[in-house]
Amino acid sequence: NHLRLYVWLLLPAILLVPLTFACIIYYNVPINDSIVLLIINTNINEASELLKSFALPFLVIILITFLIYFSLVSKVPKQISFKTSVIISLCPLFIILTFPFYDGNQSTYFKRMRGRFYTLYPTSLIYSVGSVFKQYELMNSSKKERDSFTFHAKSNLGVHQKQIYVLVLDESLRYDHLGINGYYRNTTPKLSKQQNLISFSNTNTGAFITEYSIPLIITGLDPHNFDEHYKQKSIVSVFKEAGYKTYWITNQQDNGHIKIHIEEADEKYLLMSDFKATKNIHRSSELLQIFDSVLNEPGDKKFIVLHRLGSHYDYSLRYRDAYDIFKPSNKMVFSQATDFNSKNIIINSYDNSILSTDNVVDSVITMVNSYKSVSSVCFISDHGENLFDDARHLSQHGYPVPSKYVAHIPFIIWYSDSLKEIIPQKIKTLKENRSKKSSSENLFYTYTDLCGISFDKDDSTRSLCSPKYKEQPRYVLGGGFIVYNSDSLK
Repeated sequence: NHLRLYVWLLLPAILLVPLTFACIIYYNVPINDSIVLLIINTNINEASELLKSFALPFLVIILITFLIYFSLVSKVPKQISFKTSVIISLCPLFIILTFPFYDGNQSTYFKRMRGRFYTLYPTSLIYSVGSVFKQYELMNSSKKERDSFTFHAKSNLGVHQKQIYVLVLDESLRYDHLGINGYYRNTTPKLSKQQNLISFSNTNTGAFITEYSIPLIITGLDPHNFDEHYKQKSIVSVFKEAGYKTYWITNQQDNGHIKIHIEEADEKYLLMSDFKATKNIHRSSELLQIFDSVLNEPGDKKFIVLHRLGSHYDYSLRYRDAYDIFKPSNKMVFSQATDFNSKNIIINSYDNSILSTDNVVDSVITMVNSYKSVSSVCFISDHGENLFDDARHLSQHGYPVPSKYVAHIPFIIWYSDSLKEIIPQKIKTLKENRSKKSSSENLFYTYTDLCGISFDKDDSTRSLCSPKYKEQPRYVLGGGFIVYNSDSLK
């Protein structure tokens, strides 16, 4: 009876149709919870880095969508008969009800139908927004429990020298593009010359996006127990309880899962991209300046987290011109992030970003080592990256079902000569375990063990420093909080 009013009430859903089209056309995925999180945790600058290559096609999609919509609206009658409305309603309902019969899985019809609601627009959007809302609700409701949590950690190293321990959390860096890991390009010329460096060859991430992977790394939780990170603290608090002053230095934007653990640090330096930064981006050189000033502060026991944008797309914006070695790159040639025909240009840009990372990590090690302290630098990436590796032509890492290229990550530990003198057996064991299967969650137990810290629920079978270390099945958290066996990923 009020058909035109009904059509106008659909306008909010229509407004997001172009975004849905773009996700499917360019990434072959529907709107999901990871995309909603990306929107929440990004800013104008980060968004523009990705969207600039899609601006024109996206505007065309928007224009076509709204031209079709408004032309149809103009032709809608004020009312239609009850019989006609029933026929119009039943036809699409019948189509939707038949969808599950074409699904390949063997679950029940109702489970397959429920799965369709997670992937069909607009119910996919409703589900995704609801999922993210529940996550933030859990963060807020668990605050008191998290604040009262304690590891009962203590330092057992028994030394009176200055101690500096650093955890570098990198972004979108895959294992097989590092020169020290056998890549045909020497993307790590400086790290390859560092002494006392151990690169673990068989480490997988715990999650496919930063927002999920970092909490798992710093809490030691496995993907099946992701929700537990709301209720407990992280490795930052382990070191704080053991008597270290803690710092978190970052140029990564976050308003949720990671932020609740950043709050645990004594000192926080959050360089969020804004219009005051150079080209609206805080580069790693700024992080290193702060890192240097932190090292110079009074105090004999320091634990510092350095969280970088690393190799986050747009790769060419992650490094200065001095590191534009592999050419042509996106420094000079424009290309879309998902353009397979620009594969070599995109990979060149990606590899150049690793050259910059090599310089940053080498600088961190050199600065720490100059203090002649008992020290160590631990480096790990949150997840890997797709670089058009196979016939699927996947790019970046936001696909709900992760690939093996996203799963396999670099994990590196550097140690000072003085630390080696104190714990020679642990260093020996680290080297012996360097090729064993491990997950990013093992960092938590390995690094606290290496630094001589014990705590409640410590587990030597999960520490690569320990002769008791045991390989475990490895899992990775994907879209919709589905957990996959990471060793079976394609």
